Amino acid sequence: MRRTKIYPIIFLLALISGFGYNAKADELVSPQLGAAYVKLTDGTRNFSISLSARIDDKRVNITDAPVMVYAAGETGKKLLGTVKTSSTGKAVLNVGPDISLPENKDGNYTFEVQYGGNTKVTSATKTIQVQDVSLTMTFGEKDSVKTVSVKVVTLKGKGANTAIKAVPVEFYIKRLFCLYRFGGEKTDSAGISTAALPKKMPGDTTGNLVVIARIVENDDYGTVETIQNFKGDNPLIIEPKAKRGLGDTDAPLWMVYTLLVLLSGVWCHVIYVISLVVRINMIGKRARRKLQS
Repeated sequence: MRRTKIYPIIFLLALISGFGYNAKADELVSPQLGAAYVKLTDGTRNFSISLSARIDDKRVNITDAPVMVYAAGETGKKLLGTVKTSSTGKAVLNVGPDISLPENKDGNYTFEVQYGGNTKVTSATKTIQVQDVSLTMTFGEKDSVKTVSVKVVTLKGKGANTAIKAVPVEFYIKRLFCLYRFGGEKTDSAGISTAALPKKMPGDTTGNLVVIARIVENDDYGTVETIQNFKGDNPLIIEPKAKRGLGDTDAPLWMVYTLLVLLSGVWCHVIYVISLVVRINMIGKRARRKLQS
């Protein structure tokens, strides 16, 4: 009697757990959508996008997913482009400087990065709001020290420029595999930030240095950079490689003497072996003659 009462309870528990499992399996995953805004020297706006999700406590990249970038203004939205994520869950969209963008009432730009989702992943939106700024780089010299200055101004309405103060600007020199940071100062009341160029920094073979000034991930302006070439005084001198061979006259004396000793030893052994062979041959001939006589 007791066993017959237990069976319905077990069946009911199994049914409830099955419903719970199906509900969890059908639950959509919320993705993590990341987007970074960079304004390049020529005015191109670069959007670096990443899309991933956490599944079973593991971070999984969402690949081949279409992501749309809009510019939102007072009159509505404008589609700037659609890109698909790569095998690493990342995508890049470049918006040229010739494309007009709608502005907000305060003159700022609002960008919306949207992913529509699918049967397993929900949709996601990332909003970026920036104020359009421009960097102008100039070079000078003060007390025999070469300097680089950058003026930061806002671009609102029909080209009205207003200097921005107290914004950090970082200065770099482009090297072969990295960027060499040589300064970082906030702009003054005139919107100008200045740094001294390194004195002994070699450029290319003509002395040119690639100087980069950059506002990095600012909450109001995003990342903005400008790049210019600077004619330095220290051209890169490529010295020809000195030959190092056993027969070269430029070889060190210890190498020459060591080689002579080693080669002399080898040839002495060769001559000694040849003399032994000749001597053995002569002794054999003499012994054969004695036996014949």
